[in-house]
Amino acid sequence: MRIRLGIGTLLALSALVVGFLVLPSIAGPADNLVANGDFEGGFGVDGVAYGWHKFDNGGDMTASFHDDTWAPVVYDGTHSQLVEINTISSGAPEPNRVAGVYQTLSVNAGTTYELCLHGMLRSLWGDPDSIGWGYVANVGIDHDGGTDWSALSAEDWTDVPWDTVHPRTEPGDEMDSFCMNVKAEANSLTLFIRLWKKWPTAGREVLLNIDGITFKG
Repeated sequence: MRIRLGIGTLLALSALVVGFLVLPSIAGPADNLVANGDFEGGFGVDGVAYGWHKFDNGGDMTASFHDDTWAPVVYDGTHSQLVEINTISSGAPEPNRVAGVYQTLSVNAGTTYELCLHGMLRSLWGDPDSIGWGYVANVGIDHDGGTDWSALSAEDWTDVPWDTVHPRTEPGDEMDSFCMNVKAEANSLTLFIRLWKKWPTAGREVLLNIDGITFKG
C-alpha cells in the first residue's frame, strides 16, 4: 500500500528535522561532568543556561539571570552566565542576599575531582560595599545530590578568593580563576555557584559572571 503525504506534512517533517539539527549541545567535552559549563549551549527564556537551575532567597531585592555576550566578561567562546542582585529600587533590603545557579552531576563515590571555574565580580562605580568582602562568590557542594541550597551548612560553602570587585562598565583585563578538589561521597553531587551580597544596603547593583566551569576526575 502506497502512503501519500501532503505538502503540509512534508514541510512540517522537514522543519522538525532541521530543528533537531540546529539544537545546541550542552554535553560539553567527554571528560567534563558539567553540562553546558562553557555556556555555549544556549539559554532559557529566564536567562539561565540550559542544564542549569536558578535559586535566590528573595526579600527586598531583585535577582535576575542573563546570557552575557560582552567579550570582557566571557572566558571562552561568546557567552557567560550573568547573575545579578539589584537593590536600586529597594526600601529596606535585608542582609545576606544570595542568588545563583546549580547543577546535579553523576559522579563515582570515593573519587576526587577537580572543579575549576572562571568569573568576575562587578558593581556600580564608587560602591563602598565593593571593598571589605561585601560581595563574594561562593561554591557549594551537596554530597547527596540535593537541590535545596538552603539545606547546606556553612562548611559546605567555599568562598572563591576573588577579592577585586570591578566597576560595572570597567571590567578587569581578564576573568579571575579558581580551582578546588572535591571528593565525591556518593554517586550524585550537586554543584551550587552563588553571588552573596552581605550588607543591608539599598541602591546597589552587583554582578557575577561565570564561565568555563569544569568538573573532572
